[in-house]
Amino acid sequence: MRISIEKRNGSLNKTDNKIDISYDYYKIFYEVAKRKNITLAAQHLCLTQPTISKCIQNLEHDLECQLFYRSQKGVTLTPEGQLLFRQVSRACQQMELARNMLQEYVDGQSGKIDIGASELTMRYFLLPYLEQFQHRYPNVNIRIHTFSSPFPVTSLMPGGLDFALLTTPLDVPKGMMVTQVADFQDIVIAGSHFTNLQDQTLTLKDLLQYPLVCMENGTTSRKFWDGIFQSQGLELHPNIEVNSNDLIPPTVLHNLGIGFTPYKFARSFLLNCGLIQLSLDFQIPKRHICIVYNPKKELPSATKALLHMLKKADEDTLAQFSTDTGIAF
Repeated sequence: MRISIEKRNGSLNKTDNKIDISYDYYKIFYEVAKRKNITLAAQHLCLTQPTISKCIQNLEHDLECQLFYRSQKGVTLTPEGQLLFRQVSRACQQMELARNMLQEYVDGQSGKIDIGASELTMRYFLLPYLEQFQHRYPNVNIRIHTFSSPFPVTSLMPGGLDFALLTTPLDVPKGMMVTQVADFQDIVIAGSHFTNLQDQTLTLKDLLQYPLVCMENGTTSRKFWDGIFQSQGLELHPNIEVNSNDLIPPTVLHNLGIGFTPYKFARSFLLNCGLIQLSLDFQIPKRHICIVYNPKKELPSATKALLHMLKKADEDTLAQFSTDTGIAF
């Protein structure tokens, strides 16, 4: 790096011409001035003492002024040297800060990660891993964008989100990378007014005789259940539609209808509130939690580290998480 300096006649007032002075000269000047000793500066910079002395002499020659008073005890700044040091020290400190910040960014120790997550993947999959990640990379900032409607895949284009954690069924364009990281199970639930159905094996056609509660149109969960009914030549017409899976269990608890929801959202209601799980005459297909990202987007080291953690999670952690959430891995 070279810095252009205006060379002036015997002072710093009149401009004659410009010379280029290497940044290294200023760096050496800064270290000598800070330590007030050429030998100590040479040791810090891993240079020889004659090299340091020569660089200072060259800088003084180029600037046409004396920068240091020399003595047996070391060096002290002249008034011209003090003026230069005030300015150069700011530049050197900023350069050092920039270098450290860049190195931390490259090493994954700092930076920013933008994640897209659905309601389920955020609460019941992502959070345990973010806890681990934050412990390892405390200086990385994380922004999470949640949604329940179909995920806008365009947000994964360069300049947008780094990656997204989505649930199937997925509709992603060609070129996006999709990696399955977990499975989970949807169930059918009912309240106390429907206990007569608890010991029965029901068909989807049977369910259509009762009021139904499910997610609203346009959501992934609704798309999943619409597909289930359509596969049997039926059409799902819910009596109540909600925009959050969290709302389905309490709605069902008040006997407003039979509900369709992932197991995790109903778990505490099944264990503690008297909700019942209904049996169907077929196995409800498992759904998947997937990482979706754009392989053409250059990801910083911190993001790659988090993706690796999500893809290669510790088996003991997964086993405990599966037990706690009803999500299988």
